[in-house]
Formats: sequence, structure tokens, C-alpha cells
Amino acid sequence: MSYPLLFFIAVIGLVFGSFLSVLVTRLDKKEGIVAGRSECPNCYHKLGWYDLAPLFSFIFIGGRCRYCKHSISLFYPTIELTTSLVLVSYFLFNGLVLNISSFYHITLLVLLVSLIFFDYLYLILPDKILVVMGLLALFFSIFYKPNELIHLFIFGFLFALGFAIIYLVSKGGAIGFGDVKLVFIIGLILGYPLGLLAIIFAIWGGALWGLILMLFGKATGKTVLPFGSFLSLSTIIFIIFNNGIQEKINTIWYFF
Repeated sequence: MSYPLLFFIAVIGLVFGSFLSVLVTRLDKKEGIVAGRSECPNCYHKLGWYDLAPLFSFIFIGGRCRYCKHSISLFYPTIELTTSLVLVSYFLFNGLVLNISSFYHITLLVLLVSLIFFDYLYLILPDKILVVMGLLALFFSIFYKPNELIHLFIFGFLFALGFAIIYLVSKGGAIGFGDVKLVFIIGLILGYPLGLLAIIFAIWGGALWGLILMLFGKATGKTVLPFGSFLSLSTIIFIIFNNGIQEKINTIWYFF
């Protein structure tokens, strides 16, 4: 894939990331995600188009509001860069193929990026996002993978059942109910064994992150971690590298 094309995809990813920053900060607020102009959260000055160019505006104005000079949160360039990196990685490892399948996966990837930041910032996985993802996965399976639909649904249900038991036994202390709903959707998207592997990787990643925080005195055994962020990140990785991971699994099964 040519460098100019990768650059174009990266810029599109920055634009999507800028939209996600609005989605994450406004989804459940009365102004909504499309109504009203963007403004500085400190001085409330309405921002011009030149203040809103994804990433580039942040760099050019030195990470500070042009009007009140207050520092701009790193959340904005981080979500923009993350979205851009995810989209570039998807096309880099899956080829520039524009069809229903690629649009489906791109939409899922963008929504999963939003869930990473929703859970990290607010410890919630919004039902509005989960419902959209669930319906996308369901309709895609019905029309494009009908032979796998029952398989996907069963394993999604089993993943959710296991997490629901953990949720009930811990009385919501170990995981949130949003995690239960998310693993069901992961089952619909990835099935078995990829869905199970994605969940296991998320558990390992969350545990490792918790240990690192505890070592640096930033958390205790009672600190609530955004497990939904790890589930979302792990699912992103498995969607991007789906073909390569599946080949490795098939090779392993061949020897057994």
C-alpha cells in the first residue's frame, strides 16, 4: 500500500477520532452530539474551524486554548491518534478492500475505540453504543454469515452467562453489567475460539495493568479498573489481525 494512501487513511482516522471525542463527551448531555458549536471547556469561547482541525490544531496552538491559554486535555489528541492508528492498521494488515465486510469492521472498530475511552473516563459502557454494535453484528451475521449465526449466538450467550455469574456473585464488585453485555457482542463478532481468546487476553491485560498500578502506588486491591476498555482493545486487536490469528490456530489444530 502506498504512503500517500496510508496518509489519507490516517487523516480520515483523525477526523473520525475528532467525532468520537464529541461523542464521548456529549453522548448523554442535553446539547447532544450534533447540536451546538464546540467551545473551550474553561473559558467557554466558541471555537472556529481553524481551532478544530484534528491533532494539527492541538500541535499548532501548543496544546493550549487560543483565547484563555488554558491547557487542553490530552484526551483529544489521544483519541484522535488512537482512531487513526486503528484504521491504518486495519487496512495495512487486511488490504484496501472496500466492501460491506470492511465497512462493517471499520464501524465496529470506531465504536470500540469510543468504548475504550468511555469506560476509562467514566467507568461506563453506554447502552446506546452497545445496542448499535449488537444490531450491526446480528444483521451482518444474518445476511453474510447465516451458516454461523447459531454458532455465534450460542457462544455469545455462553460468554455472557459466565460473566453474568461473576457479576452476580461479586454483586457488581468484580465487573459491571456493561461488561456482560459487551462479551455477548464479542461472541457475535468473533465467535469461538477467537472471542474466547480476546476475552482471555483482556483479562490478562487488565490484571497486568492493575499490578503495574499497584506497584507504583496508584491503585489498591479495591480499585475499580475499566475492564470494558481492555475488552474493547482486545477485540480491536483480534478484528485487525483476525486472518493471521486464525491461520495460527488452524496450524496448531492441524498438529493435534
